[in-house]
Amino acid sequence: MGAIVLLLEDDTPAKPGEETRRPVQICNSGSVVDRFELDIVGDAKDWIRVEPAEVNVFPDHSAGAELIFTPPRSADIPAGAVPFALRVMSHEDLEGSAVEEATVTVGAFTDFGVKLVPSTRRARFGARFNAVVDNRGNAPLKVQLYATDAEAQLRFTFPYKEIEVARGKGAIAPVKVRPVTRQWRGADVSLPFQVLAVHQGEDGDEEQTADGAVVRAAVIPDGGVRFVMAVAAAVLALLALWFFVLKPSVESDASRGAPPDRASGGQENSGSGGGGPTTGTDPKGGEAGASGGLPLPPPPVDGETGKPSAGTEGTSASGGSDGGAGGPAGQESDPPGGRDGGRGKDEAGTAFARHIQAKAPVSTEFDTGAHYTVPDGSVLLISDVTFENVAGDIGVVQIRRGDETLRQLALETFRDYETRYGEPIQFGPGEDVVLAVRCEAPAGQDITGGDTAACTPGAYLSGRLVPAPAKG
Repeated sequence: MGAIVLLLEDDTPAKPGEETRRPVQICNSGSVVDRFELDIVGDAKDWIRVEPAEVNVFPDHSAGAELIFTPPRSADIPAGAVPFALRVMSHEDLEGSAVEEATVTVGAFTDFGVKLVPSTRRARFGARFNAVVDNRGNAPLKVQLYATDAEAQLRFTFPYKEIEVARGKGAIAPVKVRPVTRQWRGADVSLPFQVLAVHQGEDGDEEQTADGAVVRAAVIPDGGVRFVMAVAAAVLALLALWFFVLKPSVESDASRGAPPDRASGGQENSGSGGGGPTTGTDPKGGEAGASGGLPLPPPPVDGETGKPSAGTEGTSASGGSDGGAGGPAGQESDPPGGRDGGRGKDEAGTAFARHIQAKAPVSTEFDTGAHYTVPDGSVLLISDVTFENVAGDIGVVQIRRGDETLRQLALETFRDYETRYGEPIQFGPGEDVVLAVRCEAPAGQDITGGDTAACTPGAYLSGRLVPAPAKG
């Protein structure tokens, strides 16, 4: 015989952060006075104790004790039934020791918070925020999301207004904020607002708020107006320079460099052929030819052969007054360097354009899976890099040359960001252009991540591939 444990059934939940007691009876079924040691075994022994820890019981008698439950207010202990065991050790009869198994119901408590990431954004037409809801309670949490601004100058859009968050976890809900009116010019205006997360519990509604602000920028910034006016003034100055200075000078130079036969109206041509004057019989024709008002008379014809006179042949063969250097009439002569104008092989390399797409899981480390390797025998010169964050992920993106970081940006600060380099970035043969990503929160995904939760930024690289310089 030995100890008999009588644990009274009690469905009263043990509230986290409070003390709950339950009575227990220890009976001695032996024939001698026995001393029993009482303790708790199992995962719940850290917050369950028994008082007193020892009892002396006469034969066929019983002694009372109390189980004291003090579950901590933590998400580590889930709400619901938690098993435990009461061990009763006999000092007189070890085989008479007993272990009584039981359960205790841990009550649920609610503790949550909400914050905006980022808390402030500057925008001309609209901005996107992420409402992050943290569930610090010990049970799943359902909240409804609302937003309001005191002056009713903003419109809010939630892709989904109710979200469920597991205990001890967090979730992200996108929030789109758009000003009701646009500001065409002037200084920036800050428009504050609040996002509310409301939980409907048995004891009433609980709500948490997060403050944010949209800085409404002018559609046409003052700097842009000044730039447009400066460009317009420069264009007007260039037009005035062309019409009043450069164009008259060009026309004067062109008139001085015209061929003699066009400038003199044909008299130079008529006197150089040796076949007789062509305007001698008609003085008016010579005057008309000199003035350019009437066409020149036809060339003289040899009476015996019927062919044009020598002067005319010389003119047609040369295309002008300086004769046979031009070749036969109607035949084009090749320009210096051949018909291709002396162009040699283009040694400036070939145009390069490549898009790199990352798919990085949530992690505290950088994912370097997205990269491009420069071919052997070539050097890559990158002059433009356009970073893309179409989904609106949160984290950090880097452009690296191998392990060397060249540029770093926070993903939440842009959707499309272009960088142009005056001096191109050079990557040698075999070097890697790496798009490294540290993903903190994929857009619209659970913060805790899943098999599909990933950040997907990209980069568009533009430049040239040129031959690598010869070694030695």
